[in-house]
Amino acid sequence: MQSSTGLGIHEKAELHEMLMFKTNCLNKARMMQNQVQDTELQQLLTQDIQSSTEDIAQLEQLLQR
Repeated sequence: MQSSTGLGIHEKAELHEMLMFKTNCLNKARMMQNQVQDTELQQLLTQDIQSSTEDIAQLEQLLQR
């Protein structure tokens, strides 16, 4: 069975699960960034935050179709 988005119900559920996972990872990276003193690790966390933010936006767009 497919929803009005063209995605099956199970596919939509999987997207929602991935969205929640990426959101949790983003929140953890933001918290860790404030505690890390190593500049290289801070840069990695900054990149991860930017990437995760983009990923979350894409997942939200897929779910809104």
